[in-house]
Amino acid sequence: MAKYWETHPDSIWLYDPNLPLAIVATVLYAIPMFIQFWQSVFKYKSYYFIVVFLGALLEVGGYAVRTASIKDESSIPLYAVSSSFIVVAPLFVGAGDYLLISRLCLRVLPSHHTHIFKIPVAKLTRIFVICDIVTLLVQVNGSGIAASNNWEGNTVKIGENVMVAGLAMQLATFSFFFLILAKFHLLTRRGVNEEAGRGWRGILVAVYFSSGMIIIRCIFRLAEFSRGIFGYPFTHEWMFYALEAVPMLPAIAVFCVWHPGKYFGASGGRSKRVLTEIPLVSSGSRV
Repeated sequence: MAKYWETHPDSIWLYDPNLPLAIVATVLYAIPMFIQFWQSVFKYKSYYFIVVFLGALLEVGGYAVRTASIKDESSIPLYAVSSSFIVVAPLFVGAGDYLLISRLCLRVLPSHHTHIFKIPVAKLTRIFVICDIVTLLVQVNGSGIAASNNWEGNTVKIGENVMVAGLAMQLATFSFFFLILAKFHLLTRRGVNEEAGRGWRGILVAVYFSSGMIIIRCIFRLAEFSRGIFGYPFTHEWMFYALEAVPMLPAIAVFCVWHPGKYFGASGGRSKRVLTEIPLVSSGSRV
């Protein structure tokens, strides 16, 4: 059987893209996007968490442009914009996870727990956000290089290699972040701050879940770009939706259920005041 790109030489797509699926994805991602905007800006005024809304916005933009690209399969700019938005969006969602780790440690752990794996807990967010920015720059560079010559010639392979490096960095960073999160969880079983409240458990569940979904997506993307544009993942749409679209939607939506603004408030946990509506737990509580 002839390949799609062989029978459709003018198409930038390597398979027959599904228009209804792209429209459904756009609508589904728009739901948590609007909820995140309302929660972060109006309900809780937790502007520090706006990064997850930005990630959702990029996802919506990516799938909306994908819809336009499917209607105009010969347009390289539409394809490039859609792919870039969808590839970069998880970095912003991941930044939301990173923003919460130091806040959780400082609010929940007893004051004598100042380091995790010899890293000061107060600096965890800063370290991971810096890694996230570097990863973002590498991936944007890779995408730009690949698209610089209309996705043709040697620049495509160079761009793919840069993308693979960026995705590998992202996966390594998130894997280490997951270890930090697990260590934090272990420490909470030994005791928590008397003023921690109960809300942190929901935030921990959300960060665990969101991080796990992003790791699944990172593994897929790393495998996809490692195989090249004519590899199985790049030429079969079901893998894109199953391992990119499906994991990232709940990775965002989980924060609509357990929004950090409800626990940390507008101050983002920097204030010593504990929200009065959150019941206190004893320091010996276990998760």
